[in-house]
Amino acid sequence: MRRLITTSLVLLLVTGCASTADGASEPAGPTAQATGPASAAPQTSMSASAAPSEPARLGAKEAAVQYLEAVRPYNEALEELETAINTGQPVEVQREQAAATLTALKVEIKALRGARWPAKVEPHALSLADAGQRALPSWKAATAATTAEDMVTAVLAALEHDDQAAADAIRRLLSLDQYDEGDYSS
Repeated sequence: MRRLITTSLVLLLVTGCASTADGASEPAGPTAQATGPASAAPQTSMSASAAPSEPARLGAKEAAVQYLEAVRPYNEALEELETAINTGQPVEVQREQAAATLTALKVEIKALRGARWPAKVEPHALSLADAGQRALPSWKAATAATTAEDMVTAVLAALEHDDQAAADAIRRLLSLDQYDEGDYSS
């Protein structure tokens, strides 16, 4: 899908549309809370599993559902932005869509980093999150674009950080269908 958007945006750039976006801080991770003993029970009754630890890895089916839920908002926002650009919507509308895309990407990054993916999926999920993080400055620039040309420039810069190989690997490892742009367009 993202490859198709890049092609569409390149065509728009040739016809004179563009924009830019800038980065944002990474969402904070979960915090642990220290607690005192809740009872006078002997300490020997506490096992190593009672101590705070990493959550169990997701199973393949659970991971597939969680992955699709994580990427859907960004993919939908990106499709809506593409439509706004391709149909020549006013730059104000395009900026709103770029802001929605930026927000959705931040949520996606947090979800990708926050899950305990199956071992074979995890490096790809983290790679996809890292690529999204690198794209944030360009998406922020898109939210400030004052011309269609600036918008396309910013979106193309953001999409340069696209890690389609990681997304494809995740879909393959989780037995998901290939990305279909029609699943996310309205």
